[in-house]
Amino acid sequence: MVKAVAVTLLLALAGCSGLPRYQSAVSACAAGEASYACQVERYHNVNVD
Repeated sequence: MVKAVAVTLLLALAGCSGLPRYQSAVSACAAGEASYACQVERYHNVNVD
C-alpha cells in the first residue's frame, strides 16, 4: 500500500514538471518610460504598495 502511494506521488510530481512556470505580465514600462501605456500603468500603481 505504501509503495502504491509513493509511486502515485512520484508520477504526479513527474507530470507537473513539464508545465511552464508562472510568469507575471510584462510591464508596459519595459519598452520605455515615456510611452503612454507606461504613464497609464504608473498612474494606476500610485497607491499600490
